[in-house]
Amino acid sequence: MLKGWWTYAVVLIAMLGALSACNSGDGDDDVVEARRYDFVTYLGYADGLARWQYIGPEDAEPIDMVAAMDEPEHIKVGQRVLLSYSAPDEAHRITVYGFNYGNVASDSLRVNVKPVAEYPKHPIRLGALWRTGNYINLRCEVEYTTKARALYMMADRATLNSDTIDVHLIHDLIGAENTYFWRTCYGSFYVGAAISRKNCHAIRVHVEDLTYPKEKTYCFGITKR
Repeated sequence: MLKGWWTYAVVLIAMLGALSACNSGDGDDDVVEARRYDFVTYLGYADGLARWQYIGPEDAEPIDMVAAMDEPEHIKVGQRVLLSYSAPDEAHRITVYGFNYGNVASDSLRVNVKPVAEYPKHPIRLGALWRTGNYINLRCEVEYTTKARALYMMADRATLNSDTIDVHLIHDLIGAENTYFWRTCYGSFYVGAAISRKNCHAIRVHVEDLTYPKEKTYCFGITKR
């Protein structure tokens, strides 16, 4: 169900991860090894296999993938992570090269308990905003501080029964007095409770963005099945 708002701080640090790598050989034998880099959901571990779920753009069907590997530490079932991996084979088996979860803001959509205008919305530098199934994903830059911050998505309660639900990206520096430089951060937010509402045919995300300051909203249509 949709959650009410509460204080939630997420420390955002720089994202590290390679998108591709090369296996070097001699002369014409050099082989470029393609790697994928996606948000996926961790489904659990059993019998030496870690299970991951990938969802393509918008309303694509989920794909469950398996990888023979050590059990991932510190990841909970259902958690969103950034995964570096090989393209799946016909049996959806993959090789995992690395994953990142500690600096991915991941949370379920919340609902305001006070007027939307009263929530801090410190600006970001938007890199990308896209939907994959029940998740809205974010790549952006934020100003670095030495303190924790809050980054989450919040639905406007007044629009929950409308055909378009308004959602606000809340970025709160939580009183930090000094900012230093811009750092890349990521987010993947579960909005399935909004999408599943009978009247919902679109989610409109409001962003305070310095990169595209004239673009205040981004609308994602929903295909009902």
